[in-house]
Amino acid sequence: MYKGLAFATCLLAFFGFIASFGAFHMLNKIVHINVNDILAMPEENVKLFSDYSDSRCDNAYILDAVDNLHLTWLELFYMKWSVVLSIFYSFAVMLLIRAKYLNNFDINFITCNTMMLVGALLTMVLLIATCRLNELTPFLEVWCNDVIVYNMSFIALNTSVAVVFFLIPSCQYYLELAENQAF
Repeated sequence: MYKGLAFATCLLAFFGFIASFGAFHMLNKIVHINVNDILAMPEENVKLFSDYSDSRCDNAYILDAVDNLHLTWLELFYMKWSVVLSIFYSFAVMLLIRAKYLNNFDINFITCNTMMLVGALLTMVLLIATCRLNELTPFLEVWCNDVIVYNMSFIALNTSVAVVFFLIPSCQYYLELAENQAF
């Protein structure tokens, strides 16, 4: 049963790995522009918004404003880096599970706890970013916003499944440690 859970977690980590690239691609389409820089430019160079076409999820331009209606530059920066970290996390999950069951590699207690801590923090950041993206719609088309929100929520779900997977060997090591100290 535990090998089936490991295979399912590894498969979900692989799909999360692929979804992370899709979410990162969509986040890179959000362009943050400072209003003062646009006002300082000559008019012939400001053709940014007129070239927008209604084809597939073109770039979303966000002007730096004081109202809280759009993503800030810092929020977008944190979202991009959390997706990049989820790429590395899902790759590490796939490698650890593969090493455990194909090469009889034993994941130690410290590695399990580290993967749980990093995964829990990453899940929390991804859920907050997903809720923030769901509130604010950076793209003009609704389905583009839905794609990025669904990708981010899928990545958060996969990361939480990996946290639960690493909870099992961590509890097993803790129980073995408690039994060894009892004698």
